[in-house]
Amino acid sequence: TKDIPRTEPELDIPLVGNEALCNMFAITDYHIGMNAWGEETGADWDINIARDLLVKWFAEAIRRAPQADTAVLAEIGDFLHWDGLDAVTPSSGHILDADTRFPKLVEMVMDVCVEAIGMMLTKHKKVHVIICEGNHDLAGSVWLQKFIKKIFANNKRVTVDDSAFPYYAYKFGEVMIGYHHGHKKKNMALPALFSSEPRFREMWGSCKKTYIHTGHYHHFESKEDAGAKVERHPTLAGRDSYAARGGWISDRCAHAITYHKVYGEDSRKTVTPRRK
Repeated sequence: TKDIPRTEPELDIPLVGNEALCNMFAITDYHIGMNAWGEETGADWDINIARDLLVKWFAEAIRRAPQADTAVLAEIGDFLHWDGLDAVTPSSGHILDADTRFPKLVEMVMDVCVEAIGMMLTKHKKVHVIICEGNHDLAGSVWLQKFIKKIFANNKRVTVDDSAFPYYAYKFGEVMIGYHHGHKKKNMALPALFSSEPRFREMWGSCKKTYIHTGHYHHFESKEDAGAKVERHPTLAGRDSYAARGGWISDRCAHAITYHKVYGEDSRKTVTPRRK
């Protein structure tokens, strides 16, 4: 790891910000490496489309987000479509529609993450990175966490949650923000988990507001229970043949959500892909 080039420790630090606000940029089920044929699925999807759309999404979401000192990059799982040299799901071995070779996929994922974090640093003084374990990228989420932590090791403005536990949380003032891909626990079981899990219990008790974010099912859902608001996020990605043939449809979008350190959610910006 000594040979891995680190980013420079001093980038241009934004002078204008708001210490009371945190912008969270939420991406889930992006499935980089998936191949979809528009004639079958309704929209083409491949590695190049995925990269182009993600960079454009971050540029637009960052532009629309208010001035804030803090940002969270919340990648809520299944960022990679598959997890190794064979294009299959890691747990069940289901064959997946793959666009490229795995080494090429790995390199592109690393590049686009570094680019996105760099874009966020131009507007925010601090960036916290959360890469959630997904059911498609059980191992991929691990090496991506470690890679980002190493590459930004010299930059004190970037922190990375590299927990081996598939549940994650970030405390911003009196606001607790939790994350889980959604493959292990159903949404309505998560307030009980976060409030009782020893590693989160103190955070839960010290916060006035709690928000929990998930993905996994590719569509929006929001419920409130036991003192927490639980939100399932949709995906920006196109459908694969399995979803298209199964008749599963959801609106493609992703959210940049702004939190106030005392009052909780302050605003949100929803960015959708342009339809041709």
